[in-house]
Amino acid sequence: MDKPLHVAAADLLAQSSDDAIIDEALTVSDWVQAGIIVAATVVASVVVARLVRRVLAHVVGSGFAAIVTARLAAYLVFLVGLFYALTSLGVQVGPLIGAIGLGGLVLALALQKLVENFFSGLILQARRPFRVGDTALLGDHLGVVVDIDSRTTVLRGLDGSAVRVPNSEVAAGPIVNLTSETLRRSELEVGVAYDTNLQAAAQCLAEALERVERVSAHPPAQALLTRFGSSSIDFTLYYWHGSDVPTELAARHDVILSVHQSFAAAGITIAFPQVVVWAGENEDTQPYSGSAGAIPSVPTPSTPPSAPPALVRQLSRWRLRRRHQ
Repeated sequence: MDKPLHVAAADLLAQSSDDAIIDEALTVSDWVQAGIIVAATVVASVVVARLVRRVLAHVVGSGFAAIVTARLAAYLVFLVGLFYALTSLGVQVGPLIGAIGLGGLVLALALQKLVENFFSGLILQARRPFRVGDTALLGDHLGVVVDIDSRTTVLRGLDGSAVRVPNSEVAAGPIVNLTSETLRRSELEVGVAYDTNLQAAAQCLAEALERVERVSAHPPAQALLTRFGSSSIDFTLYYWHGSDVPTELAARHDVILSVHQSFAAAGITIAFPQVVVWAGENEDTQPYSGSAGAIPSVPTPSTPPSAPPALVRQLSRWRLRRRHQ
């Protein structure tokens, strides 16, 4: 029967402790040599960590990815130097390496979700779909990116709340970076009454958009007819503004105010849902001219053609023959 992973790891560790013995007597020079190797390894790991972090700071930024990668490089250098020092002392490190590898596998399975979030954070730092300070929509969460740590992406919501989204969900889901560009387009629907001069209304809307300072002149804003509504003919205003959310909200406020002022000055009615009530003054009380005449017969629906007489006689003979049998 196969042993569980944690039991096998324990057995291998016990075996490695029996095998990892010193076969020969050690001298003072051997211990000094091992100590020098360990000290040099520590220095080398610190230097490698600083170099890796400095290089990655220019490539992916001085964030979580640079810090973690630098630490991993330092740990790798330290482990190599430590194993070399143990080998110089005559310690058998082969069984020890196998036990460490199996123990690492058990630990990775136990901490699968944490490991997934960790590597997702590295991917986000390397691919950089957003940076700290960007306004991003991560799934259902909208806010300013504050930090990317080993487990979560931290957002500051528009209401000031702190939102932590697991890195695995961020990497696997849709990412909308609202501030990756300096300008962003918004839309606003405006409906006018059916008896409105549409050309005059379109000109009035264009002038209203030109008066708003927060609306960018390039690309130019547009006011286009889009549909016949149930109570109005609808325009859709397309205008560009600064990409951050506060500017978007302020620009929408200014556009609505400008459109309302322009329509009020031009005497154009902004349509709203209406219900027409009919009082029945024009009701026709004599729809049949006050007389009841004969009811004509309506044509009957056509029927499929009947079977030919010869075929009917043949079927009758066949039925009689079946009865006598």
